[in-house]
Amino acid sequence: MGLRLRLDDLAWNAQGELAWLEGRSDRSTVMLRGREGGVRELTPEHSVRAGVGYGGGDFAFDREALLFVERGGPLQRKPLPRGLAKPILPRFGSTASPTPSPDGRWIACVHTLDNEDVIALCDPTGKRWPIDLVRGADFYMQPAWSPDSRRLAWVEWNHPQMSWDGATIVVGILENSTAGATIVSREIVDGGTDEPIHQPCWSPDGHHLAWIATEGDDHVLKLRDERTRQTRILLRDKALLPPAWVQGTRSFSWKHDSSGLWILSPVLGRGRILWVALDGSAEAIPTDDYANFAQIAASPCGNGFAVLASSPAIPDRVAIWEDGEWSVAAHSDPEDLPEEAYPVCEDVSWTGPDKATIHGILYLPRGSRQNLPLLVGVHGGPTSQRGMGFHPDACFFTSRGWAVLEVNYRGSTGYGEAYRKALDGRWGEIDVEDCVRGAQALIERGLADPARTAIKGGSSGGLTVLNALIRHPGVFKVGISNFGVTDLEALARTTHKFEERYLDRLVGPLPEARETYRSRSPVLHADQIRDHLALFQGMEDRVVPPEQARDLAAVLKKNGTPHLLRLYEGEGHGWRKAETISAYYTEVLSFLEESFGT
Repeated sequence: MGLRLRLDDLAWNAQGELAWLEGRSDRSTVMLRGREGGVRELTPEHSVRAGVGYGGGDFAFDREALLFVERGGPLQRKPLPRGLAKPILPRFGSTASPTPSPDGRWIACVHTLDNEDVIALCDPTGKRWPIDLVRGADFYMQPAWSPDSRRLAWVEWNHPQMSWDGATIVVGILENSTAGATIVSREIVDGGTDEPIHQPCWSPDGHHLAWIATEGDDHVLKLRDERTRQTRILLRDKALLPPAWVQGTRSFSWKHDSSGLWILSPVLGRGRILWVALDGSAEAIPTDDYANFAQIAASPCGNGFAVLASSPAIPDRVAIWEDGEWSVAAHSDPEDLPEEAYPVCEDVSWTGPDKATIHGILYLPRGSRQNLPLLVGVHGGPTSQRGMGFHPDACFFTSRGWAVLEVNYRGSTGYGEAYRKALDGRWGEIDVEDCVRGAQALIERGLADPARTAIKGGSSGGLTVLNALIRHPGVFKVGISNFGVTDLEALARTTHKFEERYLDRLVGPLPEARETYRSRSPVLHADQIRDHLALFQGMEDRVVPPEQARDLAAVLKKNGTPHLLRLYEGEGHGWRKAETISAYYTEVLSFLEESFGT
């Protein structure tokens, strides 16, 4: 079970043609729709995938060509409408977010080599050696040129913060010379060590710089007038600032005439798009049947935008909103299933042990709503959110009669800053309690069968699954952990640079908090697991090494606990290959049936 195609990002070229990144099993390629409607593949001989952190920022356009990052290789430039791709960076390190200057002179990108991140400048012809333009911070993201190509804005931050904990927006003024270019002055625009920040973006006319920040429990869209240097708040909301787990994350986009911008502003997990004018007035765009949106990109010459869109009953699409009408440029799925194969969906809430309100998304099969087998889903991150988009797990299980509760436990985004920060220092504790209480709430309502309950999660969600089985035996009869964290101290030592200090905030700094790490590490308490447990793991996982799953399985085997360990060759922190996805769902369903005796 799974989408036949992945739709990961989109962008317009200068001619008003729309492109998107289309994932086909373990390969991704750039597709382009011409202005007359025909679609062609731009990178048939390549696999497009940026390599900084978790990826993202895979491709872009300059005035005459496609820029893309070859999987495991360098940044390449492919002239359009026809031409061969040519590397424009040496084959070392990893690259993301190619961002061409409007004057065509430079391409800025995020580059990492030997665990050092920089913003680099490269020559579009590839004839000159790249320049390390900005360095010194631990991380960089979202480089953005001013329309006159004289200024570059970016986001930077340092350990132990993540970008959604505290970062700064910096604007540098460039000076070009025959030898290259340098930053001659730098200005910190906004942000700080405890101030999340996101997506600096210039208006097309260069008169304004916009970005997303926080103020108290709220997210705010800020606008600085570059002529008067005055900054004001255009919009205040609870869910404007997503956690930027990948490069190239976009939450808003300027209209081509600079009269305002479109911004993603979900409410309780349901997608919403607002048009925000420069006077601060905001108007909701009719969303048709869609309920989830990502990666909005305004047309460079029209009165609309493109966006990745879906709903519980609509698989991912590249959708276009133009002059008040929606159309579809690409589908991820044939969408040939009958209506009853798709779930119905609603946002739900319940009360936690300490009287806190906990949120979630409930997917149900059409028809019966009583005494259903229940799957509790735990998203990863843990700083993430399950919205009301198309969810393959939910479709797979609800079509087989299950109820699926996706828990947006405290620590999730989308419900204000206080809700997100509630997990600080308590990871492996309140996420578990919120999931257990969510299952109990549905059982009390008579919706879920207490004898047929399961909990499933990946990465940090896998940690929650394992700790739920350890601390609350019998609540969930079956646990399914996908590349789940089992040893917190080992994770802090071995994970990749992006997250190597993340646990300082979620658990505590080492060595002072070592006992807390040990108390919440499932591998050290696995002898307490009595319920059935399936462990799925990619052999090329750089985030959670395969040893974590193996070590836990060894304890389960020693204790005679019913379990399954499945290791997938060629997979990392998540499944990409079609054959892996098919095998995974087959094995999950078989394990559940065996565990429940059905």
